[in-house]
Amino acid sequence: MNRNIWNLYKNSERGQNAIEIFNFNEHDDLFDKTSKIYDFCSEFMGDISEKEDFINTLFSVYENVSVSQLSLKENEKINSFFERFIDNFEISVIEENESGELFKVLSEKPFIKQKDYKSLCSITTEISLFLYFQYPESFLPILFSERFDKLMNLLDVLNIEFPQLPTTIDKRGRLMLYNNLCENIINFAKTNELTPAETCACIYDFAKMLLAEGLENISDLPEPTNIWLTGGSKSDYETFLKNPSENAQSVWTCNEKTKRGDIIVMYVLSPYSCIQSIWRANIDGVFTPFNYYNSRTTVTNGVIIPKITINELRNDEYFKNLPIVRKNFQGVNGVKFSAKDYMELQRILISKGFNTSCLPQLYKPNLEIELNIKNEKDVEEFLLIPLLSKLGYSENDWTRQLSQKAGRKEKAIPDFVFFPKGEIHFQNAPLVIEAKYDMSSSVERMKSYNQALSYARMMRATIFAICDKDRIIIYKEIDNNFNRFKPTFEKHWQNLNDAETFNNLKKIIGREYIRK
Repeated sequence: MNRNIWNLYKNSERGQNAIEIFNFNEHDDLFDKTSKIYDFCSEFMGDISEKEDFINTLFSVYENVSVSQLSLKENEKINSFFERFIDNFEISVIEENESGELFKVLSEKPFIKQKDYKSLCSITTEISLFLYFQYPESFLPILFSERFDKLMNLLDVLNIEFPQLPTTIDKRGRLMLYNNLCENIINFAKTNELTPAETCACIYDFAKMLLAEGLENISDLPEPTNIWLTGGSKSDYETFLKNPSENAQSVWTCNEKTKRGDIIVMYVLSPYSCIQSIWRANIDGVFTPFNYYNSRTTVTNGVIIPKITINELRNDEYFKNLPIVRKNFQGVNGVKFSAKDYMELQRILISKGFNTSCLPQLYKPNLEIELNIKNEKDVEEFLLIPLLSKLGYSENDWTRQLSQKAGRKEKAIPDFVFFPKGEIHFQNAPLVIEAKYDMSSSVERMKSYNQALSYARMMRATIFAICDKDRIIIYKEIDNNFNRFKPTFEKHWQNLNDAETFNNLKKIIGREYIRK
């Protein structure tokens, strides 16, 4: 973090206002303070819940903690307290007796039972804000639970490290991730001598100000290789799906294996119970740990199609046997749609007089390449190195498994480092490439990006790439920042046979360009 820029921000009217919003003491009105924080982050807080619902949930957290007496004990370590908190906390019906004392209504079932970690994840934002108000030196509010991609971008700008990610099925681990992330942010705050309120302002306003506008631009989408179903409510239909504006984007639940460019078939559950539009995924499925659902994407390039109702699908000779149709589209979010399903869907549209040429079509890769790739070494030997050769490199131009000091003892070992210079443990290199076998899950993609980003920062590289058996993704620094959700270049290996695509790649990481 640039301390000079921070000090200018901190002393500005904008900075002072942001810091004051996150300042909290025992004399402050809880409702008023929560309302101001919600309004300050309203651009993304509205994705979580309505303001009134959010505040009510926060007060419910306060009441349940008070009744359960889940407070930090004397001499209790903060990590032990947090584990005790998440293992024993529940949301029950709380009432007040004539003496003004709160009590739990035992005759009513809890809204969230103890150890229901998945449901606790759905109110992580409210819990985190409560913990911040109570213990600001140890916890920070996580305000973008639905837009975890935005939160990651902001932390990337500040160079705040992400902890080890849990698996998508480890619900308790997702809550522990919050605790670990708080530790990293607190360490960042101590290093930069920030108060808790300044830390929040730094993340939720200062970092947003630093985030280059160019990083938000929509780059060309790669060819779609998957088709997914997802569902919209009546509210979704009225506010977004019915008549989307040009370049409209929206956050949507998705399958964690959704890749940028994939086709999204939108089923509207209400008011029409029909397939209503076709979209493209603008970012990979983002692992959303602080949320009830595992993954989110943003959809874009929507095409409104003639409505295909559930009754039409039930009476169609092909679709009547499709499992999701037989289940009346229950659990529709993230269901895989096959190439055959998509072709039959277009058959129905053509019968309605719709010209399907405007719809995105599934990309058909050369499957022979996939059959020969069995592990990470194969990705390097049969895909990456042959490509590097075509880009003008020889084996003398890169170092594989370059040992790099990280801290006092740890050694980081990037897969491919190009033209490294400097002392043994203080290398500089313009390009780093990290190879994996399969990054199809959102967690694996995030891990791979974080690992490669850390190598790039360590080597002061302005370009880095990650690749697996399916594709190569390149990130280029813009105004000292990388954007994990807007890569500079992203293509499937088979696409690189196209002359124009290859020439574009050569202008980004070709030997002559990188050497200069």
